[in-house]
Amino acid sequence: MNTLFDYYVMLNYIVYKFYLRREKKELDARLTSIMLSSLYLYLPFFIINGLICIFSCEFQLLLRQIDKWVYAVPLLSFATINYLLLYRGDRYKEEFLKIDKISDTEAFAKRKRNTKFFIIVLVVIQLIVFFVISYVNKYRF
Repeated sequence: MNTLFDYYVMLNYIVYKFYLRREKKELDARLTSIMLSSLYLYLPFFIINGLICIFSCEFQLLLRQIDKWVYAVPLLSFATINYLLLYRGDRYKEEFLKIDKISDTEAFAKRKRNTKFFIIVLVVIQLIVFFVISYVNKYRF
């Protein structure tokens, strides 16, 4: 597990397994995994956009002139690519089975911990950026 695709698969694996335990239905877990892992892949771009708006003194424009399509189209594009790369033709079952086979190794534990850390850091940074923009805009949405 050394390529960028392996990190991508691990992100999907973590989200899929989490929601498979919660949802108890494979279809629901698969759909949730497609959408949430796409969101996690999209969040760094959204964070960069927020930081650019904060540091370029255009933060007033971010929340007032938001066009939902500007954010929805890339997210749906990520979801489509995510589906085509991993979930079409049940390829994810084969990839997740490979990961399950090495789940007892130290490398897997490290990769799993790093992936969870990545998810948590993304969400925390996004919330911080959101609250900074909200504070600057005097909590107007």
